[in-house]
Amino acid sequence: MLADDIITLFGTPADTGQVTVLFSALNTLRRPRLPDDGQASYYDWVLVRRKGIELGFVDSEYQAANNRFRWGRGELLLCQAYFYSGFDDVQPFTGELPFGLTFADSRELARVKLAAYETTRHAYRSDTWDVEGYRLTVTYAGNGASIDRIACRMLAAPIPRQEAVTCPEIGQLAKAFGFTTGSPEFLALWPEPLADDDYQAAREDGEIDLTQTHGATLYFAKSRSGPIFRSMTLHRNRDMESTGWAGELPQGLDFEDSPEILFQKISVAPVQQADSALTGHAVWHFDDYTLHVLYSNIDNRLLRVKMRERR
Repeated sequence: MLADDIITLFGTPADTGQVTVLFSALNTLRRPRLPDDGQASYYDWVLVRRKGIELGFVDSEYQAANNRFRWGRGELLLCQAYFYSGFDDVQPFTGELPFGLTFADSRELARVKLAAYETTRHAYRSDTWDVEGYRLTVTYAGNGASIDRIACRMLAAPIPRQEAVTCPEIGQLAKAFGFTTGSPEFLALWPEPLADDDYQAAREDGEIDLTQTHGATLYFAKSRSGPIFRSMTLHRNRDMESTGWAGELPQGLDFEDSPEILFQKISVAPVQQADSALTGHAVWHFDDYTLHVLYSNIDNRLLRVKMRERR
């Protein structure tokens, strides 16, 4: 079986003949489905352990970033394929991998084989390239001596912003920490005033959700004088189903930065850092605020950036 034969089916509905033939070739009776219990889940996966393949499917309305009320009401599309070198009870994929890669390839050799896409490469624990029609991530074993897993994923459309907004400047944000929602320092952050419901949420829940407008979440502490602004999370587009923070990021960061670039831009060692297979995070203390950065170890890009009052 050729990995490219699977990848060419990206965007194809799961119930069409081509994907049905694929399931037959994989000799699996499993079929993707979304939960029918009202849960907001838009993906499902089919793992074929005997073949070392996992297929990902997504709701078409969610993938296309259509109106939110339509999410979960579309058809399931094939959008991801994972090829494993083998682990636990998952057998190695024995077919032909994309771009002539093999599981025996070192990190250096994999980069040579993907050299035509070098300008798109984002790196850290893995390497990620944007190739024709999908994003390819190669995860390594043995400190880069061989390939452990290859992930091929069709990217979802960005969630559009419904109206233009003006985002606060980073310096203004840091100076507003510790002030109440009624203070001039906090009010000056928002050229388009926040809604009464937002201020009520700050009082009652200690949080203002601006993910669909500014691409941010604000957090507050309760006090007799009113909610005190403590921290703010800036989201990448689609993180927490957000439209994405449209303003500047602290320390000259950009959501397209890889973790490698992150640690180059902030060269001082973080006070805390940890990595998992999917994500990693790092924390720094600066004079005016504490910075917490969450990044993806699959996309090798920043996911969210949190600034909080330093106390």
